Amino acid sequence: MKNGKNIFCGIDIGSRTGKIVLTDENRTIIFSDIIKTVASATKTYSQLVDLIPEDLKKSISASAVTGYGRESTAALCDFSATEITCHYLGVLCAHPGTKTIIDIGGQDSKVITVDNSGRIKDFAMNDRCAAGTGRFLEVMTERLGFSIEDFATLDVSGVEPVKINSTCTVFAESEVISMVSRDVPQNVITSSLARMVAANTFFLSRKTRPEAPFFMSGGVSKLEPVRFHLEKLFGNKIKTDENSQLMGALGAALFAMKETEKK
Repeated sequence: MKNGKNIFCGIDIGSRTGKIVLTDENRTIIFSDIIKTVASATKTYSQLVDLIPEDLKKSISASAVTGYGRESTAALCDFSATEITCHYLGVLCAHPGTKTIIDIGGQDSKVITVDNSGRIKDFAMNDRCAAGTGRFLEVMTERLGFSIEDFATLDVSGVEPVKINSTCTVFAESEVISMVSRDVPQNVITSSLARMVAANTFFLSRKTRPEAPFFMSGGVSKLEPVRFHLEKLFGNKIKTDENSQLMGALGAALFAMKETEKK
């Protein structure tokens, strides 16, 4: 993946999905794809690289990897970078002027704040407990008998949630089971789950002094109930877009471009 010209490759290997982005020298996305993470980070990496069209593959100048699997695959790329750096670069490229980045992935969540000069001001990250992440929601919605895709488009705007007190996946699951046994309506339980995820992220963000404009990246950005409750807690509109899940990979491609320019 070297000795090309003016195309840069970014790979983001997360705990649940792998993402790839190719950009040209104008920072325009010219190719992207998302796959489910397979048995190992290196296998996920190989599958992502195999997706690159041959006419683009031979023109790649440099590549960078980020995410959950970056340490295992760093030797396969020209550069590696932290998730904080890559989500920051990706979001600020796609949405200049963003002051707060919220990223909720499969097994971690992070909040990044940006100062008036466009640099990272502060960040907070939770990667020690799955409660409040995409995987947690997958498990919980399965308990309720529907898919995460069904959950993604639910309208919870007129539903009053019940507070789920626990921030631990195991205990939270017990609370959900208890609500099911008490015949709490399904839409109330789903709204409660969405609010729990939003609340965990909101509390995580407090030390970073978040301010608008907000942008949400990561797989959970596709889940409207979570974004609805985040907007209520932050008291602000939270933007997202069709490429929100690609922001880490986009940032990795931009990081590869920056490091190549330095050389």
